[in-house]
Amino acid sequence: MLFKTRDIFIFALIAGILASLALLVLPWSRGRYRWLIAGVATVLGWIGWNLLLNEADASGFDVDAPVVMASWQDAGSGVLAFVLAALALTAYEPKETALRVIGSAAVAGVVAFVFDIFVL
Repeated sequence: MLFKTRDIFIFALIAGILASLALLVLPWSRGRYRWLIAGVATVLGWIGWNLLLNEADASGFDVDAPVVMASWQDAGSGVLAFVLAALALTAYEPKETALRVIGSAAVAGVVAFVFDIFVL
């Protein structure tokens, strides 16, 4: 087991809260609970990625690179947070511009990635 399941869920919730708070800075994300949708997507992406790594016993993904001090596990948390936030926001706001949707999803992904560097 790579991580305790309890830790995955706790840190996922914190990552979702941090992503939501970061998105509250963007004027577009404040409207219509978009910040909440991206925050929930961040939680789900984080949980899904890390439970998958646990199930596969993929300890090789949790090795930090020497220069950037980040691992594929960290990057995966950010990527899945980004992808799920982009999908959720696109489904919720289909008439919005890609810049706003993908920009907000990118903020969620970067927050999840940076937070994951320090916790798991």
